[in-house]
Amino acid sequence: MSRVHLSNPVRRIQDSARVFVSATDWLLEPGIDKRRSGDLAQRRGENFLEMNRGILGDFGVHGQVGGVRGDIGIWLESDTRIGALPLLSPMSAKPELGLVVEPRFAWSSAGDMLVGTGFRITPEILPLPRMVPNSDRQIPAWVLSATVLMRIEKLLKQTSRRFEMDEALLDVPKGQVDWSRYAMNHLALGQCLTIPCRFPNLLPDKQLLSAMHWTVLRHQDALRTQRGRHIAVVHLLQRCDALLVRLRAFAPSPPTRGWQLLKANVSTEVFRQGLEAIQWCVDERGLGGSSDLAGLPWRMDMAIFFEAWIESIAEATARRFQARVTTGRCRETVVNLHWKPQRMGTQRSLIPDVVIHRADVTLVIDAKYKRHAQLVGYGGFGKGEHDWQTQHREDLLQVLAYSSLFDTPRVVACLAYPTPYDKWQLLSDQGRVLSRASVRHGLRRVEVALLAVPMSGRTDEVSAILGRLLMASE
Repeated sequence: MSRVHLSNPVRRIQDSARVFVSATDWLLEPGIDKRRSGDLAQRRGENFLEMNRGILGDFGVHGQVGGVRGDIGIWLESDTRIGALPLLSPMSAKPELGLVVEPRFAWSSAGDMLVGTGFRITPEILPLPRMVPNSDRQIPAWVLSATVLMRIEKLLKQTSRRFEMDEALLDVPKGQVDWSRYAMNHLALGQCLTIPCRFPNLLPDKQLLSAMHWTVLRHQDALRTQRGRHIAVVHLLQRCDALLVRLRAFAPSPPTRGWQLLKANVSTEVFRQGLEAIQWCVDERGLGGSSDLAGLPWRMDMAIFFEAWIESIAEATARRFQARVTTGRCRETVVNLHWKPQRMGTQRSLIPDVVIHRADVTLVIDAKYKRHAQLVGYGGFGKGEHDWQTQHREDLLQVLAYSSLFDTPRVVACLAYPTPYDKWQLLSDQGRVLSRASVRHGLRRVEVALLAVPMSGRTDEVSAILGRLLMASE
């Protein structure tokens, strides 16, 4: 079947949203009379969902064929995962379509938070054999640079030395001596202690380090064209400078012909990912694609990203108030559940997201990347919000279960919800950023807090609020 050229093969939706995409605009060939295409659009929509069921499920996207005012299409419902995924076309059975799931908060906010977290969470590039077709760059270019530079940093830390043949003029014979050269060029001139030798030496992997140097320079050049656009760009340029200082002893050079062989022989995940990042530069691949190039398929869970942001805020709080932080993402807060009989258990452990410890108080924080920060606890419940109330009740019971794991004199269980920074400022002006309650059980009292957290790169405002929760019982 010949390829069908669509004007816009890629659709964009936000995370945690339900969106209608018209099948007549996306899945039908140009020129078809849309007024008579209902049955065809229905079949194409059903075929599309069946062909892409696996990859849509991996991205947490669920689809259902439906209609809006007589227009047949697909209702797409996303969860907290964002990314770019290639999709098979029901017209050709080839990966000619794509879906980009964007954060519901602006990319500028995500960039602020990437900097605030020290880039501890970056997009996961998926090892899929097909690319995402695109004609416009959908994702800020610095997002790929962040992923590449973080991989180069890890690779540089683990780059080992290897034995290579080295040549040097020594005063003591070592390895293989070039006696002819010694006799003609040195002994004849009275340089008896200048001996040309060739010997195996433990040296850095010059080819790899030169390729890393070349890669960093490529991204530095690209970032300089974006300098005035975002603070993340400035931060990444600083990382480039730091890497270049460490790589300056090795002349920048793109990978040689033996590059593919080198890639096939890597033994660790850090090396595999680092070499893969260098290969993206060779292939000029981006996350969203540019010009007529296809983009890399990628994925990032905003729930985990928000949890990392809460970690950064907790660490800033701990520094200010002499406390200690443990995190669920690093498996530091895991408490195993022991079932009898063991086979009957479903939930194997409790894993609080973030815990701030002091001798007299424990602050347990559960990060919830949900839309109802402005509804929960701020008088926002109304008619039709029963689903939000149900979700909030489940959140509250979960964090109360976490609070039972600690026996300090005070335990504060905190639910943290994301909020756009402008709306957070409005809540702050109205004194509604934080709500508190208490639960008494026998001689023990557990305090409950509901906190709206701004999606920005600043930790000081929220860490001050968490400090008040740590320091005061009222």
